[in-house]
Amino acid sequence: MNAPAHITPSSDILPMARISHSVMEPAFLASEVAKRYPIVGPVTAFLLYRGMNDVYLVQGSQERFALRVWRKTYRGVDEVATELNFLDYLRSQGFPASAGVRTRDGALYFKLDSPEGPRALALYEWAPGKKFTDQMDIPMAEKIGAQFARMHLHGLDYQGDRPFAMDNVVRFKVTVPALLDFVYDRPDDLRDYAIICERLAQRLMDIRAENVPMGICHCDFHSSNVHVDETGRITLLDFDGTGEDYLMQDVKNFVWGNLFYGFSPDYGTAFERGYESVRPFTDDEKRHGELFLMTKAFRLLAGMAESSAAVGRGTLRFRNLDWLGDYIKSRARPLGLL
Repeated sequence: MNAPAHITPSSDILPMARISHSVMEPAFLASEVAKRYPIVGPVTAFLLYRGMNDVYLVQGSQERFALRVWRKTYRGVDEVATELNFLDYLRSQGFPASAGVRTRDGALYFKLDSPEGPRALALYEWAPGKKFTDQMDIPMAEKIGAQFARMHLHGLDYQGDRPFAMDNVVRFKVTVPALLDFVYDRPDDLRDYAIICERLAQRLMDIRAENVPMGICHCDFHSSNVHVDETGRITLLDFDGTGEDYLMQDVKNFVWGNLFYGFSPDYGTAFERGYESVRPFTDDEKRHGELFLMTKAFRLLAGMAESSAAVGRGTLRFRNLDWLGDYIKSRARPLGLL
């Protein structure tokens, strides 16, 4: 006999769901920020966007800030210190990047618990102006390239005599299993991406012996990650991928990003021209340009697959799997990676 329609099952028999990415309530975050930071109140917040990480606009009575809430990933929650410490150094050098604001206790970030586990949060200086994406300009692309090279030089000073590790260079090996699950119904991709993963990792290790400099890199620099105000002031932002990498890889990330978003390659050419006015490329860096472009595409695809359980497959609204696969494989073959 069926139960009456007004009777619902008891909640104690429902299974507890595992959470991949919860969204924190803005008013709660505003109160947590007000407790920790010397901001003239009242403090309010609203969610700007939910993506690889969640970003909120935090408004005091006199100034505004960006609050980032990192999602839970395979990386340790305290790895955010890599970015925040480097940004703090850049600020000390007068470099125009959106850096973390210190709490009353002097910390650059704090942590909150969530259904999926502890998550890191940091308050950032508000970057003036608009995204370069919204005001593309060839001369400005050249100036941004020069500024980016200066950031790399600061990174070399920051690192000092400490050797660079290769962990971040081949970190895509952690996310490729998710990529293989992502393309489970595409047998050619399943085969090819597994081969590319192993051969690409080895190639990137091998070129360490050449004149291909490494440094502290942004690791996800594109035209949306730089603001320009009405006076032409440039501010770099969104350093959440910061790590040790080949400097030329960081440059080609920007060049490839223009292609991904459908912008003219002239902006990438101008960016590189401006970059070289500050730090000229080595011959080996130039020789491996195609390798770094392909690496960017492969890293993006593998990272997007790993993130899809938490944030969906939204990145594919720009380029689909066929486009990305054709791009990667058409370059992997002449490079001997497939």
